[in-house]
Amino acid sequence: MISRVTSFILRGVRAESCRIEVDLSPHGLPTMGIVGLPDAAVRESAERVRTAIRNAGFAWPRSRLTVNLAPADVRKEGPVYDLPIAAGVLAASGAIRGASTGGRRIQDWPMAGELALDGTVRPVRGVFALAELASRTGAAGVVVAAESASEARLVSDLPVVGVRDLQGLATFLDGLDPVPTTDEKTRASVIDPHERHRPSNIDLASIRGQSSAKRAVEIAAVGGHNLLLVGPPGCGKTMIARGLVDLLPPLGREEILEVQAVRSAAGLPFDVEALSRPGFRTPHHTSSPAALVGGGTNPRPGEVSLAHHGILMLDELPEFSAAAIDALREPLEDGVVTVARAAGTVRFPASVVVVGTMNGSRSGGAGSSNDQGVDRRVLDRIGGAVLDRFDLHVIMRATPVAALLDPPDGPSTVEVRQRVVAARRFGAARSGPLNARLSGERLDAACSLDRRSLHRLGAMVEELGLSSRAFDRIRRVARSIADLHGSSSVRSTHLEEAVGYRVLDRD
Repeated sequence: MISRVTSFILRGVRAESCRIEVDLSPHGLPTMGIVGLPDAAVRESAERVRTAIRNAGFAWPRSRLTVNLAPADVRKEGPVYDLPIAAGVLAASGAIRGASTGGRRIQDWPMAGELALDGTVRPVRGVFALAELASRTGAAGVVVAAESASEARLVSDLPVVGVRDLQGLATFLDGLDPVPTTDEKTRASVIDPHERHRPSNIDLASIRGQSSAKRAVEIAAVGGHNLLLVGPPGCGKTMIARGLVDLLPPLGREEILEVQAVRSAAGLPFDVEALSRPGFRTPHHTSSPAALVGGGTNPRPGEVSLAHHGILMLDELPEFSAAAIDALREPLEDGVVTVARAAGTVRFPASVVVVGTMNGSRSGGAGSSNDQGVDRRVLDRIGGAVLDRFDLHVIMRATPVAALLDPPDGPSTVEVRQRVVAARRFGAARSGPLNARLSGERLDAACSLDRRSLHRLGAMVEELGLSSRAFDRIRRVARSIADLHGSSSVRSTHLEEAVGYRVLDRD
């Protein structure tokens, strides 16, 4: 007898259908074999499934079992298939009723989950992609671990069945439990440990001085511009960079779905209370290129994708390896990461605001500096191609000790956030992406300049030795400055301020 169950194969942040066929044959030794390019974790499913079924109170069939994972030419990995294999074994052995005898058609309910030896069901990564696949293919619903049910309910109105053990799965597939309603509220699961390091209550007003840096983070928050802060230790670079995330408005519905798809593919915990909160990631400078932008035999998202629609803070940027810095070029320019492997190519979204910090000079030795007093050897570690992709460069000076005794100055984080939200609302009337992502005709329409202003900008770019890429990025920054001022047109004062932030790549 053959039973068929549906599960999924995770490719990047999207899922492809996987058909699991379980054959129970009276011929041959009572063993269990899994075919269809399984990895070690999938092959070990045989022992987990056998032990879990017995400990859950079901009889293990004394016949040869063959499990086929189709398509057979695509590699399968992870404990995702424990639950569907167990369901197939129960159906093939007659432990649960089929559709003809009052049970449910198990192939209409895609499922995924890891089995403990006592029969309980554990969550797996990629549940969000499974629910999206079920919605796309017209399935009856999805069956996942109870801890993953809230995550799956974000995708669509399809029924989501959360099972805690094999007994609960068998009861549902037997048709004894009703189909859950789709209006059940999404509940919080486990809090992401990374959130413990998330900055909070960093009030910009508490940072003495550094008005130019505060202005720059406000502009970066409006348009989603990449920002590079340069200054001596202790001048407030890291505090200002961390304060940027509190200036961003909450995520919208589509942004939440995109972010959760990446987090689910990476196996991060689901937390409903943090759904609308922009992400904040601070990888260590020893991170490898694969950890930063994604990779692996079956590619997983990296830090830049986990910060999608949020902040990626690279503290002490020159201390990262040259390969890791070079890997940032594509996401900084295009907002996506493309990882190519022999098995195929996957794309991860990476629309982030990258905030880098660095000291202006190295300790020890003499080196040539530019007109801002920044050691050229430090800039060479970043490279011109990556440096060119930072829209805002801010040189910070050490704050005098006397200024630390003064009361807080400047606007608070709440006031700045209100200005950022108002500016984004003003820019949203153009019905386009954030200013940092404008290009081509959209950029020309949003930042239309008269002939005199256009020639003046071209002359400034040529005089300073900036690149043609910098020409467009200056216009984008100027558009964000104009949005802050509520101006429908970009004026010469906006352009001059935007040019003032290109200080590190001048010739």
